[in-house]
Amino acid sequence: MFCKNLSSLDKNKPVLILPHNNPDPDAIASSWGISYLLKKTAGLTSVIAYAGFIGRAENRALVKVLDIPLKKVTAKLWQQEQTIIMVDCQPYTGNTPIPKDIIPDIVIDHHPLRETTKYKQWATIDENLGSTSTIITACIKESDLPIPKALATALFYAIRSETKDLGWERTRLDHKHYLDLLSYVDFDALYQIEHPTLSAEYFRMVKTALERSRLYRHVVVCPLGEVPYPELPAEIADFLIFREGISVSFVMGRFENDMYLSLRSLRRGSNSAETIRNIISDMGTGGGHEIMAGGKIPDLPQYKLRDVEKILTKKLLKEFQLSRVKEKKLF
Repeated sequence: MFCKNLSSLDKNKPVLILPHNNPDPDAIASSWGISYLLKKTAGLTSVIAYAGFIGRAENRALVKVLDIPLKKVTAKLWQQEQTIIMVDCQPYTGNTPIPKDIIPDIVIDHHPLRETTKYKQWATIDENLGSTSTIITACIKESDLPIPKALATALFYAIRSETKDLGWERTRLDHKHYLDLLSYVDFDALYQIEHPTLSAEYFRMVKTALERSRLYRHVVVCPLGEVPYPELPAEIADFLIFREGISVSFVMGRFENDMYLSLRSLRRGSNSAETIRNIISDMGTGGGHEIMAGGKIPDLPQYKLRDVEKILTKKLLKEFQLSRVKEKKLF
């Protein structure tokens, strides 16, 4: 584990921790865990900065209820000498704020290693694990440090949400550290995180998803159109995948000037990351895991939205050899 390497970091440089854009619970919790490790093992203070938006109700509740110290990325951050640690992501993938002319010092992630990934000092990348929070929890345990209740709750919820209650892409280590954290969890806080109030806008978008979704045998495709926050396509993909008879869900949504894509699969042996990259091709970037993946097509004008939705749907159906299947309504 990388824990011992933290003490060798330059004490005279500030530390910047960067999760991926629009950070999810795993990115948020693991970044907070690294910040805690830096303080306890190396005496270093750090800043966690993200780009994008935190829109999903559970994610907003996670940050608010546990008082997690996050800041938005600004141009000033790149103007100083600092140690940069990327967490739950890798540089130059289209889903991180780091400029192309800056190389991070450290990369900690559980996504497959990218050919473009560079780092100055070292990387801990274990694509076999179900979450980056598992890596961080293991390091805290290895360092024999106490785990604050709030941090334990964040890491526990991150592993839980990333692996869908240990039902998706989990390993023995994910299971072990999930149980290790259990006795430290603040269950009142966890309840508030898992059961937040939901806006009227959220229910309007669920209605839109149900109306616009189309079935192609075991595949459901949902073009949401304009969405109120970038995580919504992933949220709807998680929702639709459990419709009876469905094994693949694909959701598209445009937030501001970018299109966000989310793919979910219950088909063991599939490669959702490869599938979404094939679909997006040179229009944007994508990545993920065996059963879940996401992508982004930047700078998509509103007038091109419907055409791109049709292109992506056609390419998805070709991937699953369903090009000649007629569409049906969801119900």
